[in-house]
Amino acid sequence: MSKIYITGVSGTGKSTLTEELAKRGVVCFDIDAISDLCHWRNRQTKQRAEYQYGIGKDWLEAHEWICDQDKLEGLLAGQSGDVAVLGLASNQNDFQSLFEKIFLLRCKEETFIHRLSTRDGENQFAKDKSEQEHILSWYKEFEDNMLKSGAVPIDSEETTQQMADRIMVAIGH
Repeated sequence: MSKIYITGVSGTGKSTLTEELAKRGVVCFDIDAISDLCHWRNRQTKQRAEYQYGIGKDWLEAHEWICDQDKLEGLLAGQSGDVAVLGLASNQNDFQSLFEKIFLLRCKEETFIHRLSTRDGENQFAKDKSEQEHILSWYKEFEDNMLKSGAVPIDSEETTQQMADRIMVAIGH
C-alpha cells in the first residue's frame, strides 16, 4: 500500500491523471473536488472567502487555498491499497509528511497556459489572463522548492498513460 501526493501548478494535468490512475486501481482524491476539504482564506484576516471566475491576480495574491489537514487525515485513514491525493494547496508543506512519495507534475509554461486558456467544464480557475499572470509569478520558485524537498518530477508533456506508468513503477507496480 502506498500513499502518494501528486502536485503541480494548475494546467499540469492533475485532474486528467486522476482518471488514469483510478483505472489502474489506485484510489484517487482530487482535493479540489471534495466538498469542504479545501477553501479560500484571506491571508491577513484568515477569514474564508469565495472565489469567482475572473476575479483576478490581486484577489489571488491576497488569498490562499487551504486544505483541512484533519479532514485529509480522516480521508486517508479509511483507505487500504494504493491511494493518491492530487492537488495544490498553500499549506501542503504541513501535510506532505502523510505521504510516502510526492510527485511534481511539470510542463513548459506555454503548455500549462494553453491548457488553462482552453479549459472546458466546471473548473474555470486561471482561465482568466490576470490569474495566469499570478501563477507565472510564483510557479518556478514553487517547483524548485518541491524538487529540493525530494519530490519526484513527472513530465506532463508526456501522455497521461506514460505519466501513470512512471508513477506506478515508482510505487512498485
